[in-house]
Amino acid sequence: MRNDLFIAGYGGQGVLLAGNLLSYAAIHEGLNVSFFPSYGVEKRGGAAMCTLVFSDGDTGSPVVGHPSVSILLNQLSFDKYAAKVKPGGICIVNSTLVETGTVALDNVRLISIPMNSIANELGDPRMVNMVACGAYAAATGALKMGSLYEALKKSLPERNHKFIPANVKAIDTGAEMATSAMKF
Repeated sequence: MRNDLFIAGYGGQGVLLAGNLLSYAAIHEGLNVSFFPSYGVEKRGGAAMCTLVFSDGDTGSPVVGHPSVSILLNQLSFDKYAAKVKPGGICIVNSTLVETGTVALDNVRLISIPMNSIANELGDPRMVNMVACGAYAAATGALKMGSLYEALKKSLPERNHKFIPANVKAIDTGAEMATSAMKF
């Protein structure tokens, strides 16, 4: 079993933290992981992306030209990367910031979730990434929810462990939204 994922957005949306969280969750499940972060020189607002490959065997290169799954958190990322999703793949988008009619996706399952709106409703706009991680786990079944919860302890600095319950709520909400979106 080999899974690959591409996440893109802008700096400040937690793209790299999401990649780290999913990487630690895969490691928690005993899988091999290859993680490749990339970001612009700007601290906030520049391009941020990462590729994650995890497998029970060799992972190979973390560079994936046509990912099986993409999480795209802003319009620029959607316009630039949505068409690269492999046929039969999944594209999870932040519908609060993304108008999906700009790119034609053939044979790709599009899952639109208002991630910013959900994060705001949960009380912290920084939790867009946690909503996305929950959506990914539910949409793909590639990682167990419990592994995501455990991975929070490793991916968040200890000073932020007090926010783990709020992050778990965001992950669960993202999973619920993805499950609902897939029913249609």
